[in-house]
Amino acid sequence: MAPAVDDLVSRTAAALAGEMEGLADHLVGRMLHEIPELDGDPALVELLRVSVTANIRMAMQRFALGERRPDQPPDSAVEYARRLAQHGVPVSALLRAYRLGQAECQQLMIEAFARGTDDPAAIVAATVEFSAATFDYIDVISEQVVQAHQDERRRWLQSSAAARSAQVATVLAGDALDPGQAERLLGYGLGQAHLGLVLWCDPPRGDALDLLGRDVARLAAAAGCLREPLVAPADAATLWAWLPLPRAGVDVRTLTTATAGVRVAVGEPGSDVDGFRSTHRQALAARAVALGADDQARSAVTTYAEAGLVALLSTDVADVSAWVQGVLGDLALDDAAHERLRETARVLLAHQGSHTAAAAELSLHRNTVQYRQRRAEEARGRPLRDGRLDVEVALLVCHLLGRRVLRRLG
Repeated sequence: MAPAVDDLVSRTAAALAGEMEGLADHLVGRMLHEIPELDGDPALVELLRVSVTANIRMAMQRFALGERRPDQPPDSAVEYARRLAQHGVPVSALLRAYRLGQAECQQLMIEAFARGTDDPAAIVAATVEFSAATFDYIDVISEQVVQAHQDERRRWLQSSAAARSAQVATVLAGDALDPGQAERLLGYGLGQAHLGLVLWCDPPRGDALDLLGRDVARLAAAAGCLREPLVAPADAATLWAWLPLPRAGVDVRTLTTATAGVRVAVGEPGSDVDGFRSTHRQALAARAVALGADDQARSAVTTYAEAGLVALLSTDVADVSAWVQGVLGDLALDDAAHERLRETARVLLAHQGSHTAAAAELSLHRNTVQYRQRRAEEARGRPLRDGRLDVEVALLVCHLLGRRVLRRLG
């Protein structure tokens, strides 16, 4: 291509390389809206975001250097293709995502070309050149991610773990199944109390399923299970499990994991087929809350008993954040001092306003709890007892989601 055209494409690509995060968010939003098969599991959505960002960054860097055909896709793009295969998402959805990304990037670049020069001929030439370059890029990348998807799908379907996952999916979805059919499919008794778990590694690792399986065994022992738990991989990094409880009254808040990097979401105990399904749904909801938390608010174990209300609220974090800040006022400020005040207020309200009980739980002097209560009420602008239910919920949301719902300083 002519030097002027080459320069326009390179300069524009280099300039847009600094806008990766915003462009990736926009693209992911469109993909989830227009390709429903890609929406659902929060971990998969986050991996989609990582893959899109990596692809845009690689493409723009190559275009800025005047290069076209990459040697191979980003590692995150290959991993995303494999995870889609494990979840049974068709390869057509993956290809549509790449086509949508290509169209969006081309439109963005054309608009940028128009801002970069007043010469219509240069804009047309740059558009033609960039269209050819994006075609070459997508041609190479899509061929390799499709192959990764197909290879992983074949491997996954041939594995015994996939067969168990398919049987579990049938029981979870099959309302017409009677308990006898369901038990024969699973090889697991349903006429008992169950506790649903979802386990995953953070960060992901190659031996995740083996590691998670061992943690399920430890949790089953801690819960006093007398029979083998049921386990089924959701994908190569996530495990679904059901613990056959000796009784429905096990306190799930006592369950902990001692394995670094393993995170667990826990449902509420349930009985029979309906309880088998409901405790799993609750564990998935608790996991969604856990995945939505910021780094500082993350915990190894998230229970539905604690996070259920937040799960119902947090379908739109922006709306939840606005509501929390409206309820708490300056008590929702994002700094260490207000974090201490929020935690003291949360524990105090959980103990029905008992300064003695709150002090014992927090390992503080009773006078310190009283002092922090006054400071919390000053920050809020009114007593904690005013709209107490809203305050308790808002404090719980802050505790579970952290900075995502707080008001930044400055």
